[in-house]
Amino acid sequence: MTVERVLATDLDGTFIGDDAAMFGLWDDLAAAEIFVAFSTGRHLPSIEDFYAVHHATRRADACICMVGTELWWRVDGDYERDEGWSRHISDAWDKDAVEAILNDIPDATMQAEEWQSEFKSSYYLEENVNASLEEIADQLDRRRLQAKIVYSAGRFLDLLPHFSGKGGAVAYLARSLGVSPGAVVTAGDTGNDIDMMRHDLGFRGIAVGNAAEELRRIREPQIYHATARHAAGIREGLVHYGWLPATPGAAAPDGVGSNPTQEAQ
Repeated sequence: MTVERVLATDLDGTFIGDDAAMFGLWDDLAAAEIFVAFSTGRHLPSIEDFYAVHHATRRADACICMVGTELWWRVDGDYERDEGWSRHISDAWDKDAVEAILNDIPDATMQAEEWQSEFKSSYYLEENVNASLEEIADQLDRRRLQAKIVYSAGRFLDLLPHFSGKGGAVAYLARSLGVSPGAVVTAGDTGNDIDMMRHDLGFRGIAVGNAAEELRRIREPQIYHATARHAAGIREGLVHYGWLPATPGAAAPDGVGSNPTQEAQ
């Protein structure tokens, strides 16, 4: 399948939140031949649960999971992990040393085991946030550890490999597909989505109407701030960028037709 355009979207609070808008958007994305990648903090089994709970007949073409630390491609009806991405982000990552620092941060509480992985250490942090984040960054610097600090939604703290994250994973996906940055749109609602809307990546972004303050306050030309919420906000942004027609179900821009490879599998 030749891919010309990629939508990389967060799930909870972005793609998910309004079922009618979500299923309508999914139909329009298929008709416009837009490659769909979920970029989420969820792990793959949780995405499979989403499909089951919502009785979804379509599937994302790829899944970027665990805040950009895993990449899964849909191949012959199943998802296969991209081990090349895993090898790439493993460089200079020392999970044990990072977690030793977090053990000394009194307001950081480790999340459940299912949200931890080889390349992700996740915590809750709701009190003394600024001071704690400054202390973590200072300790990483003192110990010469390379790790990415991602804080979102006023409580979720993730420590990730320096070369990982949603932005890097989407860029890797686009390169693998042979798609230029200008043919990628990302969508999200919280702070961990900011990484895939960075100006240096060359993507265009959509902040949905229900986005958290940490994303709403970022006003840069590559980010469109939708007024509609959830999937309707994604659709609004894609109309703004000329990827979808203003009227749902209408002919796609530039005469793009349906793509049978993105029908239910």
